[in-house]
Amino acid sequence: MSKGINANASLNPFDARDTLKVGDNSYQMYRLDAVPGAEKLPYSLKALAENLLRTEDGVNIIKDHIEAIANWDPSANPSVEIQFTPRG
Repeated sequence: MSKGINANASLNPFDARDTLKVGDNSYQMYRLDAVPGAEKLPYSLKALAENLLRTEDGVNIIKDHIEAIANWDPSANPSVEIQFTPRG
């Protein structure tokens, strides 16, 4: 797998980018297990965390946002605004 960054790739601060091979096809994916704390998240926040990993650009979405989701405390008041960026 190439470690190079293309126009659609994130900065990959957690080294979460990986390749899933299915038959003759390969798909780029982002492993949540690369982000400490993500394993305890509810499914909906895992989807948001994966979205942040895919779209982290160092400007609008930064490593701190991913860490904020991974360290989510359901009893705490929100302290960081997190962006969701749907991609087709």
